[in-house]
Amino acid sequence: MDSPVWLLLRGLCRGLHLAGYFSAFGTMFLAATLLRGQRVQGLRRLTWAGFALALIAGAVWFLLQAAYFASAQSWADIVNAIPIVVESTRFGALLLGRMAALLLALLLFQCHRARLAAVLALGGVLAESWLGHGGAMGGGTGALLLAVSLAHLAAAAIWLGSLPGLYLALKTLPDAAAAPLARAFSPMGMVCVATLLLTAFVQYWVLIGAPGALVTTAYGAAALAKMLLLASLIVLAALNRVRFTPTLPSSRAAFLRSIGAEIALGLLVLAAAGLILQLEPPAMAHMAGMS
Repeated sequence: MDSPVWLLLRGLCRGLHLAGYFSAFGTMFLAATLLRGQRVQGLRRLTWAGFALALIAGAVWFLLQAAYFASAQSWADIVNAIPIVVESTRFGALLLGRMAALLLALLLFQCHRARLAAVLALGGVLAESWLGHGGAMGGGTGALLLAVSLAHLAAAAIWLGSLPGLYLALKTLPDAAAAPLARAFSPMGMVCVATLLLTAFVQYWVLIGAPGALVTTAYGAAALAKMLLLASLIVLAALNRVRFTPTLPSSRAAFLRSIGAEIALGLLVLAAAGLILQLEPPAMAHMAGMS
């Protein structure tokens, strides 16, 4: 189960799992910070929807990964591999632990403990770093990539994960509350974008290195697609800040359409990220060839 099709499916499931996790966390984060003290109908349902997506996509990802680990040829091989993956691999332990943390965070959120819920869910977001390249590598390079991944994931989860909750809030809040919310979200988004760009550059420098690898390797092609999607996302975010935020509430409908487009692009970015994490970086392949 290591054909390009299965690899693509594993990457897609990983990306959808991240999207659901980010959405659940981002909604709790938004409620605990910018929306603190304001009631927005549907936020709790939105967190459960994110959890459901993370759970379903994560379950399929788990089965596909178990099949890959066991070189499975049948369903029986996959079933037999499940307890081994749970008990003996970092992947199994972290995936189950992160879902348990998200479930506990959701229960706390239901009990109006938004800050504690957001902190717990953030821990689950950051734990994903130990399933990436930094978590798999040792030495100084591994430590650098791990630190960069932690910052990258936090920024992505805060920005992209908050967008569904922001859309819901701007759609339902009165004009007097919607405009200040959009203005408050803008600088937070800018910090997240700057962090993403800086950490993405470090990841590119360490894992890809040569520009030519962007078009000559599968990893580079997926990374290039992610870069282009992220650039489009940043353009939309800039449009929101410059054109729509200052003219609220008259531009609310256009602003909501733009945020909807951001959410769609964010899903594509995370799908590309999920695929990238299933591939071997060119720099690692080079190091293996030198050993």
